Amino acid sequence: MSDSENTAESAGVLPEPAREIAAGYAVSGASLDLGALLWDGTCLPNARIRIPLAMLNRHGLVAGATGTGKTRTLQLIAEQLSAGGVPVFLADIKGDVSGIAAPGAPGDRVAERAGQVGQVWEAEGFPSEFYALGGIGPGIPLRATVTSFGPVLLSKVLELNQTQEQSLGLIFHYADSKGLELTDLKDLRAVVAFLVSDTGKAELKGIGGLSTATAGVILRSVTAFEQQGAGDFFGEPEFETAELLRRAPDGRGLVSVLEPAAVQDKPGSSPPS
Repeated sequence: MSDSENTAESAGVLPEPAREIAAGYAVSGASLDLGALLWDGTCLPNARIRIPLAMLNRHGLVAGATGTGKTRTLQLIAEQLSAGGVPVFLADIKGDVSGIAAPGAPGDRVAERAGQVGQVWEAEGFPSEFYALGGIGPGIPLRATVTSFGPVLLSKVLELNQTQEQSLGLIFHYADSKGLELTDLKDLRAVVAFLVSDTGKAELKGIGGLSTATAGVILRSVTAFEQQGAGDFFGEPEFETAELLRRAPDGRGLVSVLEPAAVQDKPGSSPPS
């Protein structure tokens, strides 16, 4: 970059290509401020990078190598959404964003970075609630009943083949037709065990020809699934999605942080088929 270009930038005049990029991010109204354009290794604070809040109903991808700031970018987005009154749900896989609940600590690096992108940094915590799947790990337990989880999703988790998936659907249909609430995996195992028993075999013929062998495979899969710790997720009270769409008393959006690190290796192996 020439000395004349450096002088122009210091005066607030952007190079022509940088002006074109900045124009693409020029928005009016409520928006997320993600920082400034990085041009030839230098941040240009006059070229703001903003995303309209109205665009946040679309899919997005934050990509980059390790250490490039992906997590911090996501936290920045979550903080601004919360400040704008928008509830946020975060799956904190590695426990990196839990600090969103407490004000950060000022420092020279923070002040330097804020100056580079033309922002005024102030330490601030955001209203947060922490959740844990099935109560495994710290946080409010998140649970669902087997009935609401449904046969399709449960088949995916159990890695059932197409025939076994269809058979599981018939089992759910049988439970529904008999008014049987499948609250946890014990309830599901009890229904399947009944259907493969001498007493329940006659019921199999009335729900679409479910074979005893297939029902036995499903029963073994559910049992193995429960032994791997999955049973903690199923039960009551069942969480309501409305709980994740709340605002704090001050009008900011509540940040719901799910910490699945304690269950990321459960189940540890595929159930038997």
